[in-house]
Amino acid sequence: MADVVFANSENPITPSISIIHDDESFRVEWVAFNVSAQDLPSFVDRLLVERIPEGCPGSDDVEHEAVFDSDVDGDPADFTEPDLLAGEAGPLMQPQVGPFPVGDYRLTVTLANDLGVGHTTFHCVPVVAAV
Repeated sequence: MADVVFANSENPITPSISIIHDDESFRVEWVAFNVSAQDLPSFVDRLLVERIPEGCPGSDDVEHEAVFDSDVDGDPADFTEPDLLAGEAGPLMQPQVGPFPVGDYRLTVTLANDLGVGHTTFHCVPVVAAV
């Protein structure tokens, strides 16, 4: 079982805007929650954005093009969480990504990726043409 889960199980990962156009950047938002009985030292989450040509949610049996991977893209500080006390939620994480071409995208977040104790989930979003 993961020690770090998403604080909002109903909507664990959300984009900062409801309609994403191909000419704009947006923030991917989530909050981690430490469900373990011990405090956790600072850790790093991972955000992977993949283009899903077959449409959302896509298939795990198909290799998808990564258009953003926080392991190599962006500012590492945007993905670093502070020490997280047992039973406490972390701050709102909200790194900026995009713009991306029109299509469907899977936003996958792995909490505490560097510690190997976090939950992973994804949220699919369409990117539409700017009017």
